[in-house]
Amino acid sequence: MTPGRLDDLARGLGDAWARAVTVAAPTTVEPSLTTLDAYAIQDLIIQGRMGTGRKIAGWKLGLTSSDPPQTPIVGTLLDDMVVGSGTELSLATMVKPMVEAECVVKIGETIGKPVSVDDLLAGPHLLGPGIEVIDYRTVDSRGSIDWIADNSTVAYAVVGDLTPVSDVDAAAIEVSLASDDTELANGRGSKVMGNPLAAVAWLSGHLSGRGRVLARDDVVLTGSLTGHHLVTGAETEYHADFGELGRVSVRFTS
Repeated sequence: MTPGRLDDLARGLGDAWARAVTVAAPTTVEPSLTTLDAYAIQDLIIQGRMGTGRKIAGWKLGLTSSDPPQTPIVGTLLDDMVVGSGTELSLATMVKPMVEAECVVKIGETIGKPVSVDDLLAGPHLLGPGIEVIDYRTVDSRGSIDWIADNSTVAYAVVGDLTPVSDVDAAAIEVSLASDDTELANGRGSKVMGNPLAAVAWLSGHLSGRGRVLARDDVVLTGSLTGHHLVTGAETEYHADFGELGRVSVRFTS
């Protein structure tokens, strides 16, 4: 794929994100796109948004809880995409948002090489409850190549209070996701690659292979524990109870 064509696709997707509209999925117009092409498109979109003053704040992992297992996909979090528990988000900034409960890891020291779960447990990293708001800005997506190009479909990362990773057994965490007073789903930390920290360990190798690092203070969405659930309308609150790890919520407005 030529650099010019990748740039065209990135501009279309970037504009769709900015205006909260949809465009054709990249593989429907360029069937020969590869995974490497998709990450190149994502990088171009992120560079464009950083040109308006945004900064990289972390990473989103997807497909880490797939059954059967699949190769995870990665999206980029910018600083205006990471928000605290209780935040109100306008539906006007998204196309058709969905929510899912996830464990969040905040990186306590820069990681520039592949590491293990044990390495992470020995480091100054933090773990907490999170909700990912996902949003597809493409139509007729055919799979991971389209999702990666669309920044792995992430819109926002909602982050609750954090605690040292060594204080909690991430694999044993139980979570319940609810809309107002209606439970939508529940899950367990082990659903994500056996342990959410295993997803972060995988990410360290992936980023190293792309010449990137996990920087200190990066936020990592480790993957869905509850499946994704469509936001049904304005003035709805979604909350996830992670037991000893805490609670996190987000409200949607018109």
